Amino acid sequence: MLNEITVGPKVGQVSEVDKEDLAAAVATAQEVYDDRANKTQAEIDSATETLTTALALFNGKVIKAGDATDLYEKLSTATILLSEVTVGTEVGQVSEVDKEDLAAAVTTAEEIYDDRINKTQAEIDSAAEILNNAITTFNNNIITAGDPAAIIQTISEAENLYEEGEEGTSVGQYIVGSKTVLKTAIDTAQLVLDSAASKTEQQLSDAEALLDQAITVFENSKVTPLSGLQNVTVKDAETDLSNSVSLENGESLVLISSSEAIATATEDSTGTIKITGVTAGGPVTITVQVIKDGQVIRAGSFTVTTIDSMSITSKELTDFNFSTVYATQAKLVSKPVTVGDFTGNRKDFTIVIGEDRIPVYVDWKLSTDFTKGAAMGSVVESHIQQYYIDKGGSDALMNRPIYANGSNDTFQIGTYQSGVSSSFTLEGTDWTYFFEQSVAHGTDTDTSGNREFSVSDGTNKATIQLTYDLETVEGLVSYINNALENAAVEAKAEKISSTQFKITLTTDSGELIIDGINKEDFFG
Repeated sequence: MLNEITVGPKVGQVSEVDKEDLAAAVATAQEVYDDRANKTQAEIDSATETLTTALALFNGKVIKAGDATDLYEKLSTATILLSEVTVGTEVGQVSEVDKEDLAAAVTTAEEIYDDRINKTQAEIDSAAEILNNAITTFNNNIITAGDPAAIIQTISEAENLYEEGEEGTSVGQYIVGSKTVLKTAIDTAQLVLDSAASKTEQQLSDAEALLDQAITVFENSKVTPLSGLQNVTVKDAETDLSNSVSLENGESLVLISSSEAIATATEDSTGTIKITGVTAGGPVTITVQVIKDGQVIRAGSFTVTTIDSMSITSKELTDFNFSTVYATQAKLVSKPVTVGDFTGNRKDFTIVIGEDRIPVYVDWKLSTDFTKGAAMGSVVESHIQQYYIDKGGSDALMNRPIYANGSNDTFQIGTYQSGVSSSFTLEGTDWTYFFEQSVAHGTDTDTSGNREFSVSDGTNKATIQLTYDLETVEGLVSYINNALENAAVEAKAEKISSTQFKITLTTDSGELIIDGINKEDFFG
């Protein structure tokens, strides 16, 4: 037995002391046995009894396998949990890590249980305790339904705001459409509350936070007042740019005049309000609205009073062409020249200009280095130059009043000077061979369409000289305003209709004076 049972803490082993005690008992009994011939029966029986007691005690000290019933029950509990509880974020679920931890604990416990015949009670109890702790931790980590008290209170608060809130475009009202946004948030939160039994604390908290945020947005969605708007006094036909609104990205301006017959309001540049006086009267109210995403988010108003200003309105005009028609030169263009050789077919005509009579003829073959028109023009020009050389030499040539040239299949005769005095005629037997008509007239400069009038503010005076085709009343108004500005006249022209304009004095001190030779053509 002493050789079979080893010393150690495992099942079937004993302690060093227990083995030494048995070895001592065996040694004592061996001594008695070896000396049995000299021992009485009583001594032998006593030695036998002592050894038997030592054996019984030794056997009692041999470590036994533990009871694994409790461990088995806990393994069963853990196995059921692993099969029934799924991984996820919903109520009744656990995280992947939690499930992995319990599975690892089960594996360790199963190893102990499977080797239970070799495990001490302490080892089995330790494994059971570790598994029990893992089961407790696992159960504690199973997601439970949250407390809905906070979201119930927030929904109630939101519903009160919704019922009491009034939408509109006036300051203090909620922006149109904001109640719909809040109602959507309330309905979303209510859906979460309706299924609160299956919602985690975090899910309920998230839903409540989103509704809280919607409440904050709603409370901040009132139409706010515009500050800094000032009441305005403006003269009729004048403008005012003293009011402006700072606009952010996505914002636009809407301006409403309570009477556009007295004053109009438009946006001159981004955020700048342009008031134009129309007729004396007022005060009228200008409503200012800032729009974003189609809704009024800020609003304000100011008043405009329009007072009389000194002005004069034109007659109705139908023609805005005041152009100067400049003088023209006399000129005749020939028929196409179809013959290139006049040998035996002489042609004669005379150019008459003033007192000069210039004979022209051709009875030879034209040069083929040029077109027929250019060659014939050269012939006529040669006769003109020869005539004036014969008349007065080089001075007469350089100051000759007429010329000829040609290109392609025609040639022309024209004067250097313009005006009626530059006219000339053709005579002779063959002028009709070359030309359709015999008389060429120049024209003098025509200024009959020009007009002139003046505008004065009592200090400075602008003379409006109209010598161009201005085409429209807008062109005329622009031309007049340029002249007024250049002359520092404090007045302004503006279009009334497609046929009328108005000139208005733009200073409080001064007098509007219209004068000039054509004043009556424009003003009554």
